[in-house]
Amino acid sequence: MTSNILLEVDEMIKRIVVLAAGFVGMAQTAGAAAPPSLYSAPQAATGADIYTQNCAGCHGAALQGGVGPALTGTSFAAPAGHTTLGGVFTILAQQMPADRPGGLSHGQYENVMAYILSKNGYAAGSAALGYQASLASSVPLVSQAR
Repeated sequence: MTSNILLEVDEMIKRIVVLAAGFVGMAQTAGAAAPPSLYSAPQAATGADIYTQNCAGCHGAALQGGVGPALTGTSFAAPAGHTTLGGVFTILAQQMPADRPGGLSHGQYENVMAYILSKNGYAAGSAALGYQASLASSVPLVSQAR
């Protein structure tokens, strides 16, 4: 009789674990909303050329890092890193390129940021990324790149 009770308890525990795992999965799916659209597709396309000319020498052709840090993936924008669009854009616009900080136009910085966002899994939208709004943005960045 005791072994039957133990088997029943064991089965109940297994069912609870399965149910709990299901609820966790549902919560993760519900909480995993698509990242916001922060830039336009033409900006990212133009940004790719500007990036190649001004950034790839330090950050790598595929944003993988080199002399400078990676600009894609979780090493760039991890969920626990509390990275924001404004924080990244401020560094970009004020400290890059390393050999001539602030040396690009506002539009060029917007386009490079759009390209970086596109390579981190952010989808393009209809609105263009703006310089002043980007500096002040508190939108969290979490790389969607795998």
